[in-house]
Amino acid sequence: MKTVTTDVLIVGGGPVGLYLGCLLNRDGLDCNIVEARQKRSTHSRSIGIHPPALESLSHISLAESVLSKAVVIERGIAFSRKKRMGSLSFASCPPPFPFVLSIPQFETEALLVEQFVHHSPGNLWSGARAISLDESKEGVLVQAEASEGLLQFDARFVVGCDGPASFVRKAMNTSVAGGPYDDAYVMGDFPDTTEFSSDATIHLNPEGVVESFPLPGGTRRWVAWTSRFHSENVSNVLVSTVRHRVGVELNQDACLMASSFRPDHYLAAKMGEGRILLAGDAAHVISPIGGQGMNLGWLDARLAADILKEALKKTQNEASNQPVSKGKGFEQCSVIRRKSEETARRRAEFNMWMGRPSTFHFVKRAAARAILSAPLRGFFARQFTMRGL
Repeated sequence: MKTVTTDVLIVGGGPVGLYLGCLLNRDGLDCNIVEARQKRSTHSRSIGIHPPALESLSHISLAESVLSKAVVIERGIAFSRKKRMGSLSFASCPPPFPFVLSIPQFETEALLVEQFVHHSPGNLWSGARAISLDESKEGVLVQAEASEGLLQFDARFVVGCDGPASFVRKAMNTSVAGGPYDDAYVMGDFPDTTEFSSDATIHLNPEGVVESFPLPGGTRRWVAWTSRFHSENVSNVLVSTVRHRVGVELNQDACLMASSFRPDHYLAAKMGEGRILLAGDAAHVISPIGGQGMNLGWLDARLAADILKEALKKTQNEASNQPVSKGKGFEQCSVIRRKSEETARRRAEFNMWMGRPSTFHFVKRAAARAILSAPLRGFFARQFTMRGL
């Protein structure tokens, strides 16, 4: 059995775990990442990078690389029953990034992998699945199964970035509250034949919302509320829905990706305890409507990196036979990030409410007009770009 000693072990090498690893590398800390997947999927649900998250990427000198590959969205256009209501510009948002980026998650992950491996060659263990975790006063022992055999990591601290079914969260024995929403959606990527260019659009209809977002390479993502979950013929459902509610004809034969989903929300009772932290979907899941999930995970990672840096400094300054004080910094991280999650969840739920079908559709049209009005549009532009989290 191979044993690896490290300052921090990150379980989960998705965008949040990779970003945290890059932050720790920047601070000169030794970090290893175990990732259960041998190969990364190119089926991407997450495409939006909001200004606070782009600022986070600038901390690891990756913002420019992402910008060079992404579509810059500077405004959203609202329609009701195929008639344009107005637009919401992000230009009033604080600099340096008064816009939202659109880029498939797998492309962002590829940049993060390249950055992490460049600074920590050999420290990304793909195809390694964590199977045991044993915390003590001195550190955490984690064992992982890999193609080369059993691996053991002797870490001072562990961060679980391993998704909604997190092994690390279960090992912490922390409870999870939440559940699925009743809503269902279909989505797909198609060649962009519209005149929307780099604008995002939202189409409010009594039958349910349709949203669309530009993607790199002249493509566009469409997302539509549906009355039930569709497990088959998803692209056909999406094409007919967009035709009926928006008046845009999509080429089903040119569909690049189509899927359906039910949004849900989950929140761990604790995001930090002892020598273990949680970040991203391991700690909280919110509705993807509004595109906040991955971005929220990066904000978790920024705070986690600061707390880990201080905790490691403390252990280096203490006598070797004196254990680190348990909990204070990690508990603080838990309190702060849970508050941010609750705020993001409320924003996502407002977006979902706006998109649900309603007999009283005029109420939502009135709400949309208020959002687009001069007194409120600056406030809502900041809300929709995740300011204040």
